[in-house]
Amino acid sequence: MQIMRSDHNNQANEIAAADSGHNFGTFYGVVLPSILTMLGAIMFLRVNYITGRAGLIYSLIILAVAISIVMATALSISAISSNTPVKGGGVYFLISRTLGPGFGGSIGVTLFLAQGISIPFNILGFAEAVCSDFPSAASYYLVIALATGLILGIITFTGADLAMKFQVLIFIALGIGILTMFAGALIHVSPETFQANLEPVQGARFGRLFAVFFPAVTGIMAGVNMSGDLKNPSKSIPRGIIITILLGGGLYLLEFLLYGAAFNRDDLMQNPYKIIVDNAPFGTGYLITLGVIAATISTALGLFVCAPRVLQALAKDSIFPQLSGLAKGHGVHNEPRRATLVLVIITIAILLWGGLEGLSPTGMSTGMNMVAEIASMCFLLTYAMVNLAAFVESYGANPSFRPRFRFFHWSIAMYGFVACILVAFYIDYIAATAALVIAWGLFLYIKHRQFEVDFGDARRGFLYSRIRMNLYKLARTPVHPKNWRPTMVILSSRPEMQFYMPYFATMLESDRGIISMVQFVECRVDSDAFGMRDQYRKQLAGILEQHEIYSVFPEVVVCKDFDKALYIFLQSHLVGPLKPNIVMMGFPDNEERIDQNIRHIRTIQTLHMSCVMMHNFDRYRRLLRRVVRGRVDIWWRGTNNISLMLILANLLVNDPLWQGTTLRILRVAETEKEAGELRDELEGIVESARIKADTCVFVTAEPFYLVLRRESADASAIFIGLCPPDSDEEFHKIFQRFNIMLDGMAPAFVVTSSGGADLRA
Repeated sequence: MQIMRSDHNNQANEIAAADSGHNFGTFYGVVLPSILTMLGAIMFLRVNYITGRAGLIYSLIILAVAISIVMATALSISAISSNTPVKGGGVYFLISRTLGPGFGGSIGVTLFLAQGISIPFNILGFAEAVCSDFPSAASYYLVIALATGLILGIITFTGADLAMKFQVLIFIALGIGILTMFAGALIHVSPETFQANLEPVQGARFGRLFAVFFPAVTGIMAGVNMSGDLKNPSKSIPRGIIITILLGGGLYLLEFLLYGAAFNRDDLMQNPYKIIVDNAPFGTGYLITLGVIAATISTALGLFVCAPRVLQALAKDSIFPQLSGLAKGHGVHNEPRRATLVLVIITIAILLWGGLEGLSPTGMSTGMNMVAEIASMCFLLTYAMVNLAAFVESYGANPSFRPRFRFFHWSIAMYGFVACILVAFYIDYIAATAALVIAWGLFLYIKHRQFEVDFGDARRGFLYSRIRMNLYKLARTPVHPKNWRPTMVILSSRPEMQFYMPYFATMLESDRGIISMVQFVECRVDSDAFGMRDQYRKQLAGILEQHEIYSVFPEVVVCKDFDKALYIFLQSHLVGPLKPNIVMMGFPDNEERIDQNIRHIRTIQTLHMSCVMMHNFDRYRRLLRRVVRGRVDIWWRGTNNISLMLILANLLVNDPLWQGTTLRILRVAETEKEAGELRDELEGIVESARIKADTCVFVTAEPFYLVLRRESADASAIFIGLCPPDSDEEFHKIFQRFNIMLDGMAPAFVVTSSGGADLRA
């Protein structure tokens, strides 16, 4: 459990919330809109229908699952909202500041649609109730629904203050209607009826029944979305939504039990609303009518108030440029009138779609059920992301995650997330898949826009936590050649001229390792040098970004002596078990650089690392970002370097731009007998290494450099090994011979292996 407090955050919440909102308290700002949304059309028009078809046992299971999901979500919301200053936008604000703008934007749209769809759902319920009480009005069912939608939109357009005043009156009427409804059932309760209604009817579709009921318990979002109008969101939201769930859940439980024990199954299914009105005590059916009108209107009005605020928050964050005009508010309370107008248009469109079929012969609206199923899917997806956000915050163990709300653990959020996804697929796996695909599409759209904003979200903390734990596990895992991966350090003195080095390094790494590019700056080390280091590092990062090389980490070292600094850097450039195993650098093209490279290779050898030197690449920039055809030649002259050369060459030819090339392994033999043995050896190695490559053995007494220049004259790239001799003088001569041998040839990778890579693993 998280048990933490922060008076500073509490003050920040108050200031943030008070900037432009109404400063509502817990009851008016959270409980009232939430409970009025929760006790809506379903309570009067669909609970009895569900009880009749599902039976009491399964009806209570539906209620229990729904309440458990909503309660888990409420605890997640409470933890997040009491950990960060909350502004307008409610759940959208919380998710975007936890999982980032990608998830926040996609779920913000989903939440807006869920609440927007729930408005016509309740308006259709209102029209159904009116037509049931006044049968002569049945032919005007759609007209009543459209007129109601317009009137509620106009009331909301004037501002939340007027809407809230209406809600207080509605709350009183709703309370009287619910008491009358319960009293009418209580006088008819019998044990025999209770027993008869326990089991479901044959063919009952519990997924669809759950979908019809679930919008009834989603009212807490109406209170959460008033976050920008609350005096103290961090206190009001947790208290208000939990009170709402306990009160609303208790009332629904009482309704299921009373009506399941009072009336026979056929009446419950065929006349779910009429049975309530007809059995009101002392002829007070009009109070039921008043109650259902209050319930449906209050829910629609509450959603009309809160849903536009989600759209306004999306527009303010510039998540979708097309919505930028909706960010503007009106009046001292920043009323989202433009967003309200959009919502009115959506409401009218859904009413026209859902209300065209009119009422069924039993007086029920089929369109209302369809709208409920769509709303349930949107709400489940939204609740899943809310719980995921809380899980990421808590399980990621961010030090900044210090919620004042005490009754929360990451396992609660994980249950909420899993339950939402499973229930969504149980209701309709096709619709659930479509909803996830649409949400994912919105996420990718936002991501591909390269949305630049820093919400201080929890993704970094979660990733840090996973990396930390995996580093500990990796450190305890025995090293085996089968798990070898390239971890490269690129040495560059002129990164602006040598950007081809990280480009080809990413191909050799092939998304299987880690690459760093380090620039050593020799200078006098003082306080000014470290400021210069930051400047050089920004330049290096800019060069990599300019050439779209995003998988290379830039690093800069300021030092007095390059050789000493390299020795220290290669030892210390690690995090736990992650340390470099390959150093990449340019091949020396002059006498001074040869001596320098010899010292570097000695250092690299001492630290048991491999070395890859790039020859001729500064003349082959035409290969960058282009599809390469042809052949990659690997010259095998000994056993020390062949494994690493073959692994790297195989990674290179598997790059999408190099897949048009083939591998060829070449050896030189002095006699036919030796050639036969070498061919068998090459074929065996290729087979055991599971690498597709051609083999070729030449029998010749010519100098090796002539054979290489002739046979690889048309190659696209060359791999060749270099075994450092003990003598620096001999090493110097080898570099000179390599320069002569490779001059004017294809780009060449000169490889010196430490032996850590095993081709046959």
